[in-house]
Amino acid sequence: MMMPPCQALVVSVIQAEGLQHMNHFTGDHPYCVCEVKHADPSAPTTKAETKPVTEGDTINPVWNETLELEAWQPGEALEFTVYDKGLIGSKTEGKAMLPSEFFYPNGFRGMISVIGLLDARLRIEVLPPAGATAPMSQLSNTCAAPAGSAYQSQAVTVPPTVQTAEPHQLAVSILEAHGLHHMNHFTGDHPYVTCEVKHIDSSMATTKVETKPVTEGDSLNPFWGETHRLGPWYQGEPLEFTVYDKGLIGSKTEGKVVLPPELFYPHGFSGMLSISSLPHALLHVIIRPLGPMPVEGTTMESVESVVADATKLKKKKKLKVGKKSKSCC
Repeated sequence: MMMPPCQALVVSVIQAEGLQHMNHFTGDHPYCVCEVKHADPSAPTTKAETKPVTEGDTINPVWNETLELEAWQPGEALEFTVYDKGLIGSKTEGKAMLPSEFFYPNGFRGMISVIGLLDARLRIEVLPPAGATAPMSQLSNTCAAPAGSAYQSQAVTVPPTVQTAEPHQLAVSILEAHGLHHMNHFTGDHPYVTCEVKHIDSSMATTKVETKPVTEGDSLNPFWGETHRLGPWYQGEPLEFTVYDKGLIGSKTEGKVVLPPELFYPHGFSGMLSISSLPHALLHVIIRPLGPMPVEGTTMESVESVVADATKLKKKKKLKVGKKSKSCC
């Protein structure tokens, strides 16, 4: 089977926040390397890096650099590694992964968490590849950015659309959370997330999806990396995310987030959301409208089965990357 042609990617590495002080003698000089994770392991390495920040706040560095990656193919993820340059080498601060489906074909702009550092975030922008059809003007409607000392989801409100009775479906990616509370002292914390459509018509059946509970690793900063197809959803309906902690005889509620429809429709949303009742907790989600529901004869169960199979391998790969990243940092 022929591989798709290589394309060029334009990636802007804007800033980082929450890095650690690593070089006590020379001072911190952080820089960021962006590498294409090629599907073909024999392919030449494709990466680019920013210049080290040597002045100002090096724990929260600002690069504002645009990098060009000349060889990228659809399906290949991007790996961002933050280093601290010293006199005799560089120390690794942490890594961040951005799967292909989150920036292709519509581009990406937002904050991604640095694995290995509890409160570290990296702000990046990936322009739509040259072969993609979505214009950059669509991407400008979503952005996750810091507000003061805490991260909150930011988005430009789009004009309201005409209500329609046609049901739509959404792709809901629940990536990770940070700053959860320890709630189950006997069994240990097993956090999971549900996403529910808050239907305008209260007589409609409940429409929601949920992640699997995290049972290993850092359960206060869990990583799910799951993508679900959610429907029916109607224009004007918000989404409610609830973070639970599963115990032996039930689940305790960590907190909730309600995402208004104007923030993710029609151009999607990507960013960190503040979790209610937890002052420093954040939930990283991506919402992508997929259009009208499948035609008659195609059930949501069959569609979800295909999506589950397609994302199962991706989730395993992301979890492996997370473990490697933690061990190296």
